[in-house]
Amino acid sequence: MSAAARARIVARARLLDGPSALGPRARRLWRRLGGRTPPPLSFDDVAALPDWASWPRERQETFLVLAAATACAPILRRTIDGRILARVAEKVGEGALDAVLSAPPGLVPDAPCEAALASDEGLRALGAAVLLSEVVDRPALAGRLARLLHVEPWPLPPDIGRIALHAARGGLMALEAGATEAAP
Repeated sequence: MSAAARARIVARARLLDGPSALGPRARRLWRRLGGRTPPPLSFDDVAALPDWASWPRERQETFLVLAAATACAPILRRTIDGRILARVAEKVGEGALDAVLSAPPGLVPDAPCEAALASDEGLRALGAAVLLSEVVDRPALAGRLARLLHVEPWPLPPDIGRIALHAARGGLMALEAGATEAAP
């Protein structure tokens, strides 16, 4: 393994390190305040770290909400509640929402996300479930990534999450290429 590859693995591991990066006193305080020691990561877990985990926070947030909107595209197409559509549009931008709504029907199967659309927190939690569907078979990594996102993921079937994640990646690329307008 080259020095550059080793450096990338070390950077990934540090990103996931969480409380073990704290000193002994801070770690004890963290535990007293209810923090649990996460399960240990394997080298394979670190190597499987998704690319979005190291993105800047603003880009992660955009991707998180876009992933939630993509997972809910079938429901968003049918909704007549302007508050829900306005909330999603405020988070991802009207152009991105229009792109999600104009995606071909059947691209993403129906997901149980009506309740998630009721609040900003629910939207973020659903987006986290979509992003974490990529590592659902790695519980230690999924737990650390959920803490990195600062959210408890919404229950979502992993297959639906993976399909929505793939479609959201395409939407993010289009958004960044200027094909749709970004959120203000």
